[in-house]
Amino acid sequence: MLTTRLKELEKSGFIKPVVLQRNPRVVRWDLTEMGRDTVPILMTFISFGSKWYPGTVFDDGMARTARELFPTAPTIKLPTPNR
Repeated sequence: MLTTRLKELEKSGFIKPVVLQRNPRVVRWDLTEMGRDTVPILMTFISFGSKWYPGTVFDDGMARTARELFPTAPTIKLPTPNR
């Protein structure tokens, strides 16, 4: 199942394999530029779910901010749409 998902993500252009060892084969997966561009989108979904659905997301049912979940993550500014 994991192998299938990784191959789908690779085929879609989100990740790329980096071969660390050939025999036995050891691979690390890196995000491509397109994959990195999805990080702000995913962080927004995580923030939304942890704020508005804490009972579903967390065992203790307590809401959390993105900073509480990812204290070492860089701050990402989303572009503001022109109006």
